[in-house]
Amino acid sequence: MNTPMKQVEPTKAQIAFRHALLDVMKEHGANLDAAELLAVASHLVGQLVAMQDQRTMTPAMAMDLVGHNIERGNLEAIDNLLLQTGGHA
Repeated sequence: MNTPMKQVEPTKAQIAFRHALLDVMKEHGANLDAAELLAVASHLVGQLVAMQDQRTMTPAMAMDLVGHNIERGNLEAIDNLLLQTGGHA
């Protein structure tokens, strides 16, 4: 039986960390294509999963956390694209 994941609003420190990661991604995005950025970021996420304290977070819990946040990030990216104006109609 899966326990629903607790939803929390990100802290200022978490938002700052995410923005710093985005800045690094933008900096290197000129030299790496989207698939390369995804591969490297996924590799890093794998390392972060391995670093979790298994006394408090099982591998399954970590993967649930990753999956949930991938979905949230994907929805946020889609929403941002839908809000953008420009281009040709």
